Amino acid sequence: MKKLLVLLLVIPMISFSQISSWRQTGGSVSSQTTQTQTRVQPPIPQQQNNVSSWRTQTAPIRPGDNFEGQPLVRRYRPTIQNPYGLQYGVWGWYQPYPYIWYDNYGWRQRSVVRIYENGRRDTITSTPVLFSAGIGHTNNKQTAFWGTIGDKRGYFIMDYVMTYAIDQNQYYPYGQINNVDFPLSKTDWKKESTFYVGAGKRIGKIGIHGMIGFGNEIIRWQGKDAIGGISFPKSNTSFTTYKIGLIRDFKFVTLKVDTDPIRGYSQISIGLNNK
Repeated sequence: MKKLLVLLLVIPMISFSQISSWRQTGGSVSSQTTQTQTRVQPPIPQQQNNVSSWRTQTAPIRPGDNFEGQPLVRRYRPTIQNPYGLQYGVWGWYQPYPYIWYDNYGWRQRSVVRIYENGRRDTITSTPVLFSAGIGHTNNKQTAFWGTIGDKRGYFIMDYVMTYAIDQNQYYPYGQINNVDFPLSKTDWKKESTFYVGAGKRIGKIGIHGMIGFGNEIIRWQGKDAIGGISFPKSNTSFTTYKIGLIRDFKFVTLKVDTDPIRGYSQISIGLNNK
């Protein structure tokens, strides 16, 4: 029993007699402890194989930064003050729409560079616009004026066909067939004009197209007396038709062949292009 009482008195005295080392060191860590912590500190991670070496060489290009590697490339970057991305040059404000121009570096074609926040860049080269225009002739004595515009995949086409013959008779707009007192000719005078519009598909240098046509046909009776020819109205009608054809592009020259199965004529044309 006495031994138990002695232990109860000694243990509290021992706990109160311990003094913290901070009272002597001021709370700083000893050199031995620092060295021990340095030894157990994990190694610095090395560069992984799936990380680009660019991150250690150059900073990513961000909007607004200069890029010395391509000083001639325009950057299309619309802002709130300039929502359409207009640019200012020698000739004033202009829209950077794709086209070809010439300067000290030769012939160049405009492109667009898009710069993203992560530094990635996309250069969008413009698709060249191909166009051609020319004249043609049909086997029913009509002349044609045509044109195309598109790219290397397809094109839109327009064609205007009209009769070039002129009525050589004296025309009477109020003449009627019941009041004729002169011999009539077995053939009538005709005048046609048709506007075609359509689209085509390019396969290499050959294009296949189809067009819808909207036209007008004027027919006149004609005859002759002792003085000369006389003509007067017979009919004036509108019609809808279609035409199919081919085009073949050469260097600066385009050949075109068409046929209208409803009106019953064929057409051959020649023109110029910008290839």
